[in-house]
Amino acid sequence: MSEQRSKKRIAVIIILAFVLPILVLLAVMAICGVIPFGSKSTLVWDSLLQHKDYYGYLWDVFHGKASIEYSAGKSLGGRMIGLIGFYISSPLNIFLVFFSKAHIPYFMVFMIILRIGLCGITGYIYIHNRFRISAKSSLVLSTLYALMEYNVYNCRNVMWLDGVIILPLIALGVWKCINEKRTGLLFGSVFMAILCNWYTGYMVCLMSGILFIVEYLNAYDYKIKDALKNDLRSIGRYVATMICGVLASMCILLPACVSLIGGKATNNTVGLSRIVNMDITQFLSGFDVSAKVNAQDAPLIFTGTIVLVAVIAFFVNKKVKRSEKICMFCLLALLCGSYCLRDMELVWTVFVRSTSYFFRFSFVFSFVMIMIAAREIQLYERGEVENKEIAGAMMTVAAGLAFLYYIKKINSPLRLVVLYLFILCIGALVIRCIRNSRLLINTVCWIAIGLTVLESVYNVYLAFSEYNNDVNAFTEYSLDAENVVDQLNADSGDTFYRYENNYNYLYGLGREIATGESLLYGYNSIEHYSSAYDFNVDRFLANMGYSDIPGEKYFLCETYWNSPMLLADSLLSIKYVQLKDAATGYEDTGIKTKNAEVYKNEYALPLGYPVSEDMGNLSFGSDPFKNQENLISAMTGKNTRVYNDVQTEYVRKDKKNNEVWKLSVANDGPVYVFVDGSDIHNSLYDHNCRIYANGEFVQNACHRFEINSMYLGDYKAGDEIELKIKRDTNKDKRHTIYAAQLDMAEFDNAVQQLKSGYTSNLNISGNKISGEVALDSDSEIFLSIPYEKTWSLTVDGKRADIEELADTFMGIKLSKGQHTIKMVYHTPGLRSGAVASVVGFVLYACMEVIRKRKYKKKKEIA
Repeated sequence: MSEQRSKKRIAVIIILAFVLPILVLLAVMAICGVIPFGSKSTLVWDSLLQHKDYYGYLWDVFHGKASIEYSAGKSLGGRMIGLIGFYISSPLNIFLVFFSKAHIPYFMVFMIILRIGLCGITGYIYIHNRFRISAKSSLVLSTLYALMEYNVYNCRNVMWLDGVIILPLIALGVWKCINEKRTGLLFGSVFMAILCNWYTGYMVCLMSGILFIVEYLNAYDYKIKDALKNDLRSIGRYVATMICGVLASMCILLPACVSLIGGKATNNTVGLSRIVNMDITQFLSGFDVSAKVNAQDAPLIFTGTIVLVAVIAFFVNKKVKRSEKICMFCLLALLCGSYCLRDMELVWTVFVRSTSYFFRFSFVFSFVMIMIAAREIQLYERGEVENKEIAGAMMTVAAGLAFLYYIKKINSPLRLVVLYLFILCIGALVIRCIRNSRLLINTVCWIAIGLTVLESVYNVYLAFSEYNNDVNAFTEYSLDAENVVDQLNADSGDTFYRYENNYNYLYGLGREIATGESLLYGYNSIEHYSSAYDFNVDRFLANMGYSDIPGEKYFLCETYWNSPMLLADSLLSIKYVQLKDAATGYEDTGIKTKNAEVYKNEYALPLGYPVSEDMGNLSFGSDPFKNQENLISAMTGKNTRVYNDVQTEYVRKDKKNNEVWKLSVANDGPVYVFVDGSDIHNSLYDHNCRIYANGEFVQNACHRFEINSMYLGDYKAGDEIELKIKRDTNKDKRHTIYAAQLDMAEFDNAVQQLKSGYTSNLNISGNKISGEVALDSDSEIFLSIPYEKTWSLTVDGKRADIEELADTFMGIKLSKGQHTIKMVYHTPGLRSGAVASVVGFVLYACMEVIRKRKYKKKKEIA
C-alpha cells in the first residue's frame, strides 16, 4: 500500500511539475489576449516569417502530399532534409495532424505550452533525482527552469526548446553513468536531442562533456589524481555511450549536415576574430528581468532572482569545500567567456556566426545556475546554510543591481529597481534576524515563492507582450490562399507551373520580406527563406535580377520575386503571378485576392524543353538584362537580342538630395530597371531608397529583400521616364542604373523556337520527375530544376546520365522520338545515415549485454 501511495505521490508531483509553469504561461496569455484567450497569435519574427510555412509543408508530408526528401516549392527546387533537421524534426510535431493549415497558429501555441510543461517535468526529474531535495524546492526550481528568459523569449523559435527539454535528462544520464554505471538514459537522451533538433542537440552534447568533467571530479571529491587512478572506466563508458548515441542519430544528422554543403556551412568563414562581444558589466546586466534581448551584447541569462541569490549563497557557504567552489566558478567563468568573446561563442554555434537571436546556447547557462542553486538548497535542507550567508547573498545582489543601474547597464525602470532593492534589503534584514521560529521561516519561504511567481509572470509578460498579429486575419488569408491554389491547379491541369505571390500574408502586415508560402500552401515557386539554402540557385537568381546584386553574395538565405520579368519568368515556367495592375505579357485569369489579381503568363515554358548545346558556355556580369540575354542566347544557340537599350541620363539632385534620372525610350515595349546601391549604402538591412517613375511609386529598393529588377510599365518610342530615387540614407553618392526594354517581337520569336519541335508533359511530384517527351530531332532537354548528383534518371526504362547546365540546372540528352522519363531524387547521406544509426543501436545493445553479463558474474561470485 505504501508503495502504491508513493507512486501516486510521484505521479502527482510530476503532473504539478508539468502544470505549474503552464499555469503561469496561461495567466500571461490571458492578460496579453493571446489565443485561446484572445485573438493574438504568437506569430512574430521567425515564427511569422518562416516557421508557419515549414509547418504547412510538414502538414503536407503527414497527409501524403509532399516528400521529406525534396520540394519544388523551395527556391526552384531543393532538398528538404536540412530544413527538416534544423526546424521541424521533433516527434512532438506529430500533433500537427490534428490541426488544419488555417489553424497552424493554434498548433504553434499548443507546441509552446506543451514544450514549456515538458521543460518543467525534465527539470524536476533532474533536480529531484540528482540532489534529493524536497518536492516543494524541486518544483520551484523546475518551474523557474521552464520559465527562464531563454524559453519564454524563444517561444518564437520553439524548436530550440527541445534542447532545453532534453538537457536535464542528459545531465542526469551523465551522473548515472558515473555513479550508478548505467548508461541507458544518457544514450537515449543523446539520440533524442539530435533527432529533435541537431543544432541544439550539438550544444547539449557539448555541454554533456563539460558536465561529465564536473560530475567525475565531484564523484572523487575533486581529487583529479584519485579519479584518474581509480576510475578510467567511467571515461570509457561515457565516451562509448556518446559515440553510440551520436551514431544512432545519424539517420537525421548525416543527411542534415551534408545538406548544408553549398549553403550556410560552406559560405561562412571560420577563424580567430578576437572580437569582444561585451564586458563583464554588460554580461551581468543580463540578470535584470527587463534586460534587452536579441542583440550582440544582450545575454539571455535571467532565470530568477531567487536562483541568483542561491548561487551567490553557495559561493559564500562555509560548508562547501573550496575545491567544489573552484570547480563551479570555473564552469561559470567558461560560460561567461562564451558570451564575452566571439570566438568562444562560435564553439557553441557550430562555428557559424549568428546574425540574429544571439547566444542561442544560453539555456545551458541557466541550467548551470539552476544546478548550483539546487546544490545550495540541498545544503540548506541539511541545515548546512547559515542565515547570514543568505542575507549576505541578497545584499550582494542588491549592491550589484544598484551599481549596474548607476553605470546605466540596467534596462529596468527606476521604480522597478527601487522595488527590487527594497525587497532584497528587507528580506535580508528579516532573514538575518530569524532564529529558530519554524512558523516565521515557513512564512518567509512562502513569501519568497509568491514573489518568485510574480517575477516569473512579469518575465513571461515582457516576452509575450510583443505578440500582436491577429489570428483571424491569418485564418481568413489562409483559406483564401488555399482556394487560389486549388483554382490554379484546376486551370493548369497536370502541367508544371510556378506561381509567384508578392501580395502574400506578410505583405498584408506591412512586411517586405521573402516568403516561404509555397511550402505552406503546396505550390512551386522561386521564393524561399531559410538557413538551408542552395548557393548556386541563389547566385543564378541574383544574376537574373530576381534577388540580390548580380555577381555578389550579400544575402544567401533568401530568394524572392518582387516584380514581373516576362523573359526570365517564361524561361523558368513562372505561369501565374499576383499583380495589382496588368503587365505586358500577362493575362487576367479572373481570380481575385484581397490585395491583387492573379495573371497568367501564356509564354511560360514547360518544366523540360529542348535547348542548344551551348548551355555549358555561359558567363554572367553585373547587368541582369545582359545576363538574361546571355541565357536565352545559349538556349536558342544564336545571338538573341531580346532587350533594347534604354538611354539613362543622370539629371540632378533635388532639394532633398534625391537622385533624378531620365530614361529615354527608343522603341515600343515593356521597360525594366535595376538599381544597384551596393557601393553607396552602409547597410542593406535598412530601408534605404524608394523608386518613383513619372511620379508614381514603383517599389522600395536597396534593402535586403528588395534588390531586384523592377517593371516600370509599357512605353512607346520617344517616351521619357523620370526616375526618382528617394534616399533615406547615404545621400552623397550616385546609384548605378541598368535599364532595358523588351523587344516583344524578338522575345516572341525566341520563345516560339523554344516551344517548337517537341511535346512534353514532364511534371514533378515530391522527389520524382516523370512524364513523356516527344522530339522531332535529337535534343538536349533543359529542366528548370537545380542540378544535383543524387538525382537518378531512367529513359525508357534504361539508366541515363544527367548533365549540369548553366552551372545550376539539369539537362538530359535525348534522341528523336518519344521517350518515357523517370527521375528520382535521393537525399545524400540518408542511406549511409540509416546504416550508421543501425550500427549505433547494435553497438549500444552489445555494450549493454556485456555489462549485464559482467554484473551477473560479479553477483554470482559474491
